[in-house]
Amino acid sequence: MAWVGYALLSAFALSTVDALTKKRLGALRDPREFSLIAWARLVWATPMVLPALWLLPHPSLDADFWWTIAAMVPLELLALVLYVKALQLSPLSLTLPFLSLTPVFLLGTSAVILGETPSLTGVAGIGCVVLGAFLLHLRAWREGLLQPLRLIWREPGSRYMIGAALIYGVTSDLGKRAILHSSPLLFGVAYLAVLSAAFLPVVAITAGWRTVAAVRRTEFAAIGLWEAVMMVTHVLAIAGTNVSYMIAVKRTNQLFGLAYGAVWFGEGEMAERLLGTVVMLLGVALTVAG
Repeated sequence: MAWVGYALLSAFALSTVDALTKKRLGALRDPREFSLIAWARLVWATPMVLPALWLLPHPSLDADFWWTIAAMVPLELLALVLYVKALQLSPLSLTLPFLSLTPVFLLGTSAVILGETPSLTGVAGIGCVVLGAFLLHLRAWREGLLQPLRLIWREPGSRYMIGAALIYGVTSDLGKRAILHSSPLLFGVAYLAVLSAAFLPVVAITAGWRTVAAVRRTEFAAIGLWEAVMMVTHVLAIAGTNVSYMIAVKRTNQLFGLAYGAVWFGEGEMAERLLGTVVMLLGVALTVAG
């Protein structure tokens, strides 16, 4: 059960990266530079894990591995843009809970990629996740049953995070497939380096080439360190169990995120949002049990 410890550490690392990222986003003078901070997560993490390539065994990499990586990269880049944009636009407590939808989406993507099908318990889990999303806007129910749904749609960060969660439902399965055709750490290191290089044009287009050099600021080092920890523990965990199990445990990052939101950013209505988050996590647990 070592994968559980890796998944929990990955969850904590991810929530720490998110909190540090949001803190930097709040200091931006130009909103377009959000892509720079997203890229900094990758650029600073890459050299921290690259030395592992000299220590790891090098299994032969077949065409399936490279085709899987090629399919993942554009999806992962889009997900990262949506993810960081969500952190920029909305409170952590209103965005991170929607990552609970990833295991729900995995029920569909895993059926296609891995041949897994949901049970009645899994369907019940989906219902809890949807209910938890509604509970994030519990007070709005006084204005009508559909008002929480309208608020979710009006909250831009929520919409972006739902899109990211959907994409992660695909890339999580693809990542496991790539690991099966390589090794956990080799995949993690190689994939981080590829993503870092592939994201450079995105920064240049959205923020301008002059902004690219700003990634050298040492203030991004802590973000990169925790991103490296997150990536390494993620691949170690996902290699040891079913994809949906690992992602479900990793989604406890939402609880860490709620704590960061309250302590660092003074986000209010935490009791209301905590209830919604807990119900969504219950749904994740039921989904995994199914």
